[in-house]
Amino acid sequence: MGRVLIEQPLLALFLALALGTLVGAIRIGGISVGPAGALFAGLALSAFLPELADAVPALLGTLGLTLFAYTIGLAGGPSFFGGLRRAAPTMLAAVVVFVLVAVVAHVLGRALGLSPGDVAGTFAGATTNTPGLAAAVEATGDTTPVVGYSIAYPVGVIGVIVAIAVALRRARTRPTPEDRDPPQPADYLTVEVTRPDLPALGELSGFDDASLVFSRVARDGHEATPDADLVPRPGDLLTVIGPRATVERFASQIGHVAAEDLPLDRHQVDFRRVVLSNPRYAGVTVGELGLDRFDAIAGFVRRGDVDLVARPDLTVELGDRIRVVGPRERLDEAARELGDSERAVVVADPVGFSLGVLLGLAAGVVPIPLPGLTLQLGTAAAPLLVGLVLGRAGRTGPVVWQLPYATNQALRQIGALLFLATVGLGAGPDLATALGSTRGLVLLGFGTVLTALVAVSLLALTRLLQLGGARAAGTLAGAQNQPALLTFAVDRTDGDDRVNLAYALLFPPTFVTKILAAQVLANL
Repeated sequence: MGRVLIEQPLLALFLALALGTLVGAIRIGGISVGPAGALFAGLALSAFLPELADAVPALLGTLGLTLFAYTIGLAGGPSFFGGLRRAAPTMLAAVVVFVLVAVVAHVLGRALGLSPGDVAGTFAGATTNTPGLAAAVEATGDTTPVVGYSIAYPVGVIGVIVAIAVALRRARTRPTPEDRDPPQPADYLTVEVTRPDLPALGELSGFDDASLVFSRVARDGHEATPDADLVPRPGDLLTVIGPRATVERFASQIGHVAAEDLPLDRHQVDFRRVVLSNPRYAGVTVGELGLDRFDAIAGFVRRGDVDLVARPDLTVELGDRIRVVGPRERLDEAARELGDSERAVVVADPVGFSLGVLLGLAAGVVPIPLPGLTLQLGTAAAPLLVGLVLGRAGRTGPVVWQLPYATNQALRQIGALLFLATVGLGAGPDLATALGSTRGLVLLGFGTVLTALVAVSLLALTRLLQLGGARAAGTLAGAQNQPALLTFAVDRTDGDDRVNLAYALLFPPTFVTKILAAQVLANL
C-alpha cells in the first residue's frame, strides 16, 4: 500500500484530504479544527511514509492557497470597504497588536536560538494564519516553518477560545448597552397607523437608528408597494420589515399591531423569492436593482442561511434570494430581470474568475523594497487584496468579478484543503524528528507564549474600546482569522449577527498583516 501511495501521489493527496475531512469534522466542546484536519492527516501520512514528502507537487498547494485567499477577498470586499470608516480604529489597533507580537517573536526566537523559519512558522501557527505559513515556506525555500506551525496551531485555537469565553463572561457580569439590547433576526409586522402627523416613509425608514423597509401599504381597500414619498395616514396598514424589537417599538410609536396580516392576502400584492443570477447586477445595491420599474420592492435578502433586511444600501451578491413584493401581474417581469436561475448561480464567469486570479498572482510577484530586504506579497496576500477590490467592484463592463455565493464557498474550502494537505505531506518527517527532540518542546513553549500574548492583547483592546460581548467575540475570532473560533463565538451568542460583522471587518487587515509579518520574520 505504501509503495502505491508513493508511486501515485494524487492517490496520497486525496487520501490525506479524505482523512483530514473526517478529522476536521470531529467536534470537541463544540469546536472542530475544520480544514486544518487535512494538515494533520498529511503530516501523519508523510511521517509514516517519509518518501511522500517529495512525491506530491508543491504547485498543487500553491494553487489551493491562491484560490482560498482570492475567494475570501471577493466575499469580504463589500463589507470590508463598507465598514472601513466606522471600524478603522479597531482595525488599526488590531494590526498594531500583531506587529508587536511579530517583534516579540523575532526577539524571543533569537534568544532561544531558533532559525528564522522556525520563528516564522510558529508565529503563523500561534496566529492560525495558513497563508502566513505559505509566505514563510516561500521565503525559506523549504518546509522548516511547517514544524513550528503544526505544533503552535492547536495552541493558537485553544488560547483564543479561552479569550472569547472570558470576553463573553465579562459581558454577562458587566454588560454594555449593546449587550442589554442585542439585535434581533429580521422579521415583519403589519401595523395599523393611528397617528395623524407622520412624515414620509423615507424619513421613517431610519427609525431608532435602524433600517426599516416598508413592503406593503393598504389604504381604502387597495394594496400597493409604497415609495419613499408616501405619507402614512390614520387607518393605513403598513407591512414593516426590520429587527423584531425595532419593528415592535415602531408599531407602538405610530399605532399598533394590526389584526390583519397583509402578506397573507395575495390577491392584489404578492411576493416571491427570486434568485439573483443576472450578472448585470453583481455588486450593486438593493436600491440600484430598480425594482420600482415593476412597482415592486425588496423585503428580505437571504444569503446562505441568513435573512437580511433589504436596505437600499445593502450590496447584493449573485446567488442571493431576494423576496420581491409587488403586483401579482408584474412579479414575472421582475423575476426575469433579476435572472431567477438556479443553474446560473453556480456557474462563474470564466473570464472574470481567470483574469482576477491572474491579477492577484501578478501583483504577488511585484517586488516591494524595504530597508534591508525586498518583499513580495506572494500567492496569499496579493490575491486577497485584489479579491477585496474586485469583490467591491462586482463587475467592470461585461466582466463579472463576483462569484456566486455557493461557488465561492466551495472553491474556498477546496483551496484550503489542497494547500493544507500538500504542506502536511511535505513536512511529516521534519515534524516527527522535532517531536522526538527538545526542539519540539521549545517550539511548543514559544508558540504558547505568542498565543498568550495575542489573546491578552486582543482582550485588552476590546476592553479599551468598550466593545460588547458579541463584538468582542467577533473581533477576537476575526483577528485570529479562524473559522472554528467564529463558529464557537456564534454558538455562544445564539447567532448574534454582530459577531459575523466584527469578524468580517477584522479578517482582511489582520490577515494581510500576518502574511507580511511571517515573510519578514522568515527573511531576518
